Amino acid sequence: MKQPNSKPKRRWWEADFCSPRDFVRHAVLIVIVFAVVHTCGLREHTSFLNGTGGSAGMDFETSALLGVSYVLLYLACVLLVPSMLLAAALLVGWQKWSVKRERPVNE
Repeated sequence: MKQPNSKPKRRWWEADFCSPRDFVRHAVLIVIVFAVVHTCGLREHTSFLNGTGGSAGMDFETSALLGVSYVLLYLACVLLVPSMLLAAALLVGWQKWSVKRERPVNE
């Protein structure tokens, strides 16, 4: 039976802005998008960095655009995801620590 004062559980995509759940949600989203792009084979298009085309069937501009998108997603996955997960862990620790400090000692 449901208690009248209990708050309904929120789904993971309904997180508050800059909350631990929001940071984890964005980190998971970046990893999923990068995994899809990597699985589709866009890594071969990063050869624009040394001036060669990534695919014989595409023009250089399209190949460069796909390569830039892959590089940006890769950098987001390598740099942003660990930072977001670390921020989420620090926020959870801070929230638990601040609640513990606010509680009276006599109880």
